[in-house]
Amino acid sequence: MSVGSEISVAQLESDPYPIYAQLRAEQPVCFVESVGLWLVTRWDDVQYVDKAPDLFTGETEPSTLNRTFGKNLLGSEGAYHDRIRKIIYPWFRVGAIGDYPDKVVAPIANELVDSFVDRGSADLVSEFAEPLSARVLKQALGLSFVEEDTLRRWFVELATGAANFEGDPEKQAVADAASAEVDETLAPVIAQLEHEPDDTLLSSMVNTQVDGQRLTRAEIQSNLKVMIVGGLQATTDLIGLSLWAILSHPEQFEEVRADPTLVDPAIEEAARWHSPVGTSTRQTTRATELGGVQLEQGSLVAAVLASANRDERNWQDPDRYDIHRREGGHLAFATGPHLCIGARLARYETRTAWRVLLDRLPNLRLDPARPIEISGWEFRSPHHLDVLWK
Repeated sequence: MSVGSEISVAQLESDPYPIYAQLRAEQPVCFVESVGLWLVTRWDDVQYVDKAPDLFTGETEPSTLNRTFGKNLLGSEGAYHDRIRKIIYPWFRVGAIGDYPDKVVAPIANELVDSFVDRGSADLVSEFAEPLSARVLKQALGLSFVEEDTLRRWFVELATGAANFEGDPEKQAVADAASAEVDETLAPVIAQLEHEPDDTLLSSMVNTQVDGQRLTRAEIQSNLKVMIVGGLQATTDLIGLSLWAILSHPEQFEEVRADPTLVDPAIEEAARWHSPVGTSTRQTTRATELGGVQLEQGSLVAAVLASANRDERNWQDPDRYDIHRREGGHLAFATGPHLCIGARLARYETRTAWRVLLDRLPNLRLDPARPIEISGWEFRSPHHLDVLWK
């Protein structure tokens, strides 16, 4: 009997890492019936899948991303993908957002800390990571008129559709309603930006031309939904997971306090150890063999980034969090043509969040009365992060 036939969505949501370890050892390319995907779990195979779009295409059918957002950057390949990326990417260059940590992120982070610093305790997910990500994203995208609660609701409902591999019709109905609401909300804003551009990402998407071509209205709407989900989910979860990781290792936390140059490697190690984004979904364009397994044309494949980041073949003692690790880069932001376009901004936000907390909250530590709960396999994050500092 295949290991994959016994794996449930509930097991993956609870803690996928023991499952990934078993798959890497026994069936590194394994069909998991509950999610309808071939899970690819070893480092080399995951790299191969992500870097071979001619064989493993992001233009999957069915596509949870295209079904929920409309055709978009993540769910496309070739000339279409390249055109979309060339139009969107310039806004994310260092020259364009290099001042974001000091100009945008730090003031928001300090304002949030002001709201709870005297209390001596806080939930760093709901009171810090979530609102920080939302406020930075609102400013970056040009959605200052959207309430934070609305933006977070859009994220939750759109992400529900993006992760709906099992094809649950109730989940999809929620996602489709949110998608339509985003389109309706954006329509007049896009129309205004066509005549009155500003320095936001949305304005850049509306007005940037490559080879005389601009994004269509549908392309703007679909790709902005990608930015909403990626900008809130990946950043919120990276902040939450990285803070949980370092606070769960007090001795290493003290090293970071004593040497701020360790902030960056500590965050990168956290992204490897508990990857906020679990998989890259692809589809075979022709019959092929991977890891000794024959895959038919049209097979849906999930390159499991989170598993590759724990592969014993690439990492020494991979289940251990170690801020001094030297094995090299991880795959938390994927690789190849679909390397996360917002990775730089997510890192800027997380580094700045850490530095503000280290500066403002002496004696920061986990609240022993509130054990941390973490769940998710496609999008993994702590439900809360209760801390003390007095």
